[in-house]
Amino acid sequence: MAKVTIGGKEYNLRMDLYAMEQIEDEFGSVKEAFAEMQNGAQVKATRTLFRVMANSWLSWKGEKETVTGDEIKHASMEDFASVAKAVQEAIQEAGKSETTGGGAADDEVHDVYLEEIERKN
Repeated sequence: MAKVTIGGKEYNLRMDLYAMEQIEDEFGSVKEAFAEMQNGAQVKATRTLFRVMANSWLSWKGEKETVTGDEIKHASMEDFASVAKAVQEAIQEAGKSETTGGGAADDEVHDVYLEEIERKN
């Protein structure tokens, strides 16, 4: 999970299997979503990932999914950078949770994300 504040409102972002399924519906694959976030369609991809992960958090808490992505529609560049960072943090945290207990992550999708984030950094 990661947190980001936009316009004075805090959003929790959660990367889990539900979010991954939604991302696959939007992009075809999680790997393609991350590629779009890094290249070409960065704003659109980040906005979509924000919406999916924020709604995943709400769903996990048993709340109605109310995030549309419009919350960042008119965000400043600084706010957008915060959203992009929070999306990456949520992905990294999901990867870490899979490897707790000393085992290797067995989910290829998280491995792809983590490798790409490490490469970028």
